[in-house]
Amino acid sequence: MVNTFVRLFRRWPAVEAFLARVVERFTTWRADDFERSGRAAAPAPATVAPAGFEMRFMKLHAEGRFDEMWDMIADDAQRAWGGREMFIRDVPRLGDDTELLDVDVLDVQVLDTWTDRRHERTYSDVARMALRYHVRKEWKEWTLDREVHLIRAADGWRTLFYPAQMKSGAGSR
Repeated sequence: MVNTFVRLFRRWPAVEAFLARVVERFTTWRADDFERSGRAAAPAPATVAPAGFEMRFMKLHAEGRFDEMWDMIADDAQRAWGGREMFIRDVPRLGDDTELLDVDVLDVQVLDTWTDRRHERTYSDVARMALRYHVRKEWKEWTLDREVHLIRAADGWRTLFYPAQMKSGAGSR
C-alpha cells in the first residue's frame, strides 16, 4: 500500500516531499486528552509520556499553533530551523484537500543512546516511537508508517523535528 502511495506521488515531486514531511509529524488528538494536557502549557511536563508529548505537538501543528510548537523542539533542531520566525514561516502545512484521519502509536521504546545518522548526532535518553498515519487526499486513502524521536529535557521531552532541508550553516550534516 505504501509503495502504491509512493508511486502515485512520484509524479508530483513537490506534493510527495510536502506530504512526506507533514505526515511524518502530523496527527489528530482526542479532545479529552488535549483538555487534560492544558491548552496554555507550551512544553509538556516531565510526567507526560513520550506518546502524549508527541500527540500534543501534533495537535498544535494541526491547529497551526506553530509559535507554541517551537518550545517543544530540541535545541539542535531549533538551530537547524534558524530561529522561531523561520520555523513559523517554513514549517510544512497540510493542503486543503489532504486530511490526516488517524494516527496509531505502534511502539514506544526509551533507549539509553541513539545516533541520528542523517544529522550525525548521538543523543542519550531517547524515546523512539513507531507511528502509523491514516491519510486521505481527495478520494484516496492510505497508511504510512514513520519513526519519530524525542529526547529528554529537564522539564519533559523535546522533539527532533528538523526542517526537511537543513539551512546552510545552521547545523552539520
